[in-house]
Amino acid sequence: MEQDRIAREREFHNEIFSQKTREVTNKFYSIFYLIEEKYVAKLTANCSGKNILEYGCGEGSSAYLLAQNGGIVSGIDISDYAILQAQQKADSLNISIEFMNMNAEELSFPEKSFDLICGSGIIHHLDIEKAYSEISRVLKNDGKAVFMEPLGHNFLINWYRKKTPSLRTEDEHPLLKSDLMLLTDYFEKTQIGFYFFSSLAAIFFRKTFIFKPMLRTLHAFDHFLFWLMPFLRWQAWFVLIEFSAPKKAQ
Repeated sequence: MEQDRIAREREFHNEIFSQKTREVTNKFYSIFYLIEEKYVAKLTANCSGKNILEYGCGEGSSAYLLAQNGGIVSGIDISDYAILQAQQKADSLNISIEFMNMNAEELSFPEKSFDLICGSGIIHHLDIEKAYSEISRVLKNDGKAVFMEPLGHNFLINWYRKKTPSLRTEDEHPLLKSDLMLLTDYFEKTQIGFYFFSSLAAIFFRKTFIFKPMLRTLHAFDHFLFWLMPFLRWQAWFVLIEFSAPKKAQ
């Protein structure tokens, strides 16, 4: 049932934020700064004075940086503990951000409230159509949404996911091609960047001096492969999605 799914997500993420149970995965995210550089650049470009909503908050939230760059920021999360942590950090930094415990599939904001909506690794925890519909509803006509999300096609990554069920909820679903194509039902403009295919190999060299140059070389090679053989894009680990121009509800 829908309420059971939401309750499971809340319980799981309260545990993650309170007990830091996913720290074992940090080695895999050692390569993540490549996509984060692009993500942060998209978020902070002309964000001053803009109304911004961040999906999924906590100590690692982008909300602080956005507020420090002049954004008027609201942050939501289904986890009570995540909101508590986020608010405590904002208070310690003397930054004004409104953090709220809220279901991202049923936002309480009025239509056309935000110039920018963003999040990292959150949409794949949601009902895709409800998420897109709500983002479309509260995003201004000239606003944009930017998200980083995992893909669900690579068989090696999916094998690891199946071997480590305790690190994720039973309801999460890394995005498929069909999930991303569905964006066109809700937004006029979409742009997708694909990250981490051969560059995943750099993880094994993360503690060596060749790590960063190797990662950037493999990242460039990935882009060449994706250009040469577009079908390989869907074998990437993550996507950086930007979408805008919400369509009117039918």
